[in-house]
Amino acid sequence: MKYVIIGASAAGLSAAEAIRKYDKSGTVTVLTEEAYMPYSRPSISYYLKGKVKESDMSLRKSSYYKQMGIDIVTSSKVTAVDRERKLVKAGKKSYPYDKLCLCTGSRPFVPPMENVEGKVNALTFLDLAATKQVKMLANEKTRAVVIGAGLIGMKAAEGLVKICKSVDVVELAPRVLPSILDAKSAKQVKKHLENNGIKFHLENTVTKAASKGKQITAVELKSGARLNCDLLILAVGVRPQTELAEKAGLEVNRGIVTNTETMQTSDKDIYAAGDCCVSEDMLDKSKKIIALWPNAVLQGAAAGAQMAGADDKVGGTYAVNAIDFFGLRICTCGLINAFGEQYSDKIKTDGDSYKRLVFEGNRLVGFVLINSSQNAGIYTNLIANRVDLDTLEGDITDIPSIFMFDRETRIAKLRGGVQI
Repeated sequence: MKYVIIGASAAGLSAAEAIRKYDKSGTVTVLTEEAYMPYSRPSISYYLKGKVKESDMSLRKSSYYKQMGIDIVTSSKVTAVDRERKLVKAGKKSYPYDKLCLCTGSRPFVPPMENVEGKVNALTFLDLAATKQVKMLANEKTRAVVIGAGLIGMKAAEGLVKICKSVDVVELAPRVLPSILDAKSAKQVKKHLENNGIKFHLENTVTKAASKGKQITAVELKSGARLNCDLLILAVGVRPQTELAEKAGLEVNRGIVTNTETMQTSDKDIYAAGDCCVSEDMLDKSKKIIALWPNAVLQGAAAGAQMAGADDKVGGTYAVNAIDFFGLRICTCGLINAFGEQYSDKIKTDGDSYKRLVFEGNRLVGFVLINSSQNAGIYTNLIANRVDLDTLEGDITDIPSIFMFDRETRIAKLRGGVQI
């Protein structure tokens, strides 16, 4: 069997390893347009801050790929998938496949802004190459402006504030980290970030830039404010990279459409995994893009196993995040901003700790934990296993444990593999 995987990040590497688990003799070729062997994308902010070296970012040692019989081809941009001839075209080379997996990931979304495109100091912050450029330009005299207060933008801002003269963050939404925080917790996080030197311009956006040659010198906001700018970070968000799938005639609807358990696309010999795919949120059954590392790993593993003839499946997809900013620990999971009368919540605060639990009927479906992450694993398992909370004793906002179950339920849950 000839296996080809396009993309060498979380989903691609996970797919390759799953293939090798079930097929020891087939050829496994992983094509990546990046110049680097598989590395940890979540580490790029730590690389910017100087907390990790580039060599520490590798997901596996170079010898590992040889031992596993996985051929990683770097600087290889795939231009077409020929489904009829079952070939992947990359430059002048063609790679035949029996089974193919698209792990093309996502690309930065850059909104229309006057006089920004093509400027050398307008950069993204999604991969190692872009981060190297950011690190090269940033210094103690730099006035940085970050567009976007989501996870990518805030990690860029956190790294830059230790290097630059000033860091301003512009965000269209009325709060920071809008996809993972509710309104109340966002206020607490914003205050913490401001205390560490980041300035925010919420419900605002950059409309145009002033420049000198190829260098941006200032940006103008929708509000009319003008910010001096030596470095502009474009971190508004990401979009799935679906161009190859579309050109190949696969079904695409925002992302690549797959069987959300097997990751098989509309072509029985082509699979897809990770940020490029439409996922089904197991908690509300909505179809969405869940562009998160753990999700990509799970989907890649299922895709690789299926390609090799095994029956591993994606057990269930939902959003989960664990991140910190200047020592403030944030853990979120599931349906944070759920709307509808079927949902309720409980909030508990104590000093600088914040805990919000979201319920649908008698099941936990989401949480926000700030400086109170000690029970995050327990809550996550309650969500993942859709545990009926009527079987719990005591207050779930306190310290849940296996002993909160009655004896019969404890035994049943443990036999069923619930990790508590």
